[in-house]
Amino acid sequence: MSINQPSVLQQQQLSERSCGTVVRKELIHRFSERVIRCDGVKDALAPDFADGFLNRHPDLAKTLVAAPQPSHNRPKAEKATRVGAFDRLKEMMRQDRRQALFGDSPPPPRQPAAYPEGEIIYHCNNRYVVRHGDAITKYTTCSDGMGANDHPNEALALRFVKAHTTIPVPEVVSSDWDRITMEYVEGQTLQQAWPVLTPDQRSDIMAQLSGYIAQMRSLGGIHLGRLDGQGVVVPSIMTRSGGPFGTLTEFHDWLVQPPHRLQAQSMYWHQITTQLGAEYPIVFTHADIAARNIMVRDGRIVALLDWEFAGWYPEYWEYVFALRGMDNIDWETLGRHLPSLFAKRYDLEYILVGFIVRLS
Repeated sequence: MSINQPSVLQQQQLSERSCGTVVRKELIHRFSERVIRCDGVKDALAPDFADGFLNRHPDLAKTLVAAPQPSHNRPKAEKATRVGAFDRLKEMMRQDRRQALFGDSPPPPRQPAAYPEGEIIYHCNNRYVVRHGDAITKYTTCSDGMGANDHPNEALALRFVKAHTTIPVPEVVSSDWDRITMEYVEGQTLQQAWPVLTPDQRSDIMAQLSGYIAQMRSLGGIHLGRLDGQGVVVPSIMTRSGGPFGTLTEFHDWLVQPPHRLQAQSMYWHQITTQLGAEYPIVFTHADIAARNIMVRDGRIVALLDWEFAGWYPEYWEYVFALRGMDNIDWETLGRHLPSLFAKRYDLEYILVGFIVRLS
């Protein structure tokens, strides 16, 4: 056998990976383990769990069709220089972000005002949070700002929540296309405070959060997208943006489009993800309820932060991204509380959307 030719086993593995078989079983197993850990189950899943899962949900795989195998004889592209490749990557990321924010209608260049001076309490890439006195300013140095409108979606969401619910949120002082200034809220994130909270305090906080989620879900909507009228941005996939959408079918048709780099799996991708239903109510959603975004003090929630993704989404959306946001923090306590925050569980939707987030 030629050293450059794959073995029979390797060919079989490549064929399986091309049509999604390997990805399917690996990810079903992974996401299902996360779900059962919410119920306090410590035992590992059986090796054949994914097969059993598919047997219980036959529609997920009954039309699986093998995609063409990848070619091993394609000419190799010339190696790019490290600097050139890095520059191209940065440009691709910039274009992806612009597409995510504005679609096909980017605004003309805008000149930012002077940035505030103070204590930098958060910095990641071109995003900053600066405390100055009793206020903080979140801003971006990106030339595209925080969105296509004159005011960020987060500022609109904070004002909307303040007007229509009793959810504690920071008071907005001012906002502009590249920043939002709001009151500073003293406290710790739930992520920081959870290990030292008493059982009663933990129960109280979960009860508060459940009530706040119920208030949001009582605010129905007629379109799917962010509050500012812009399209949907999927948390964790800033390059995935579309809409706003008039129907749930339109939203799901967009959501389940396979990423460009997985065209070999596109048939399988479509089959697995289109099992999302078409009868979900559209409700107001924070879309990023993670322990890092919940501020607590003296055993009480004092603020729910980071509303940049907030808008109208199918009812399972909050559950899916709350589970994703908390699933790395103290599963034996905090993780087990999470499903009880909702009147209904959406574990299958969590597994299916997990494919999209993981592979996009």
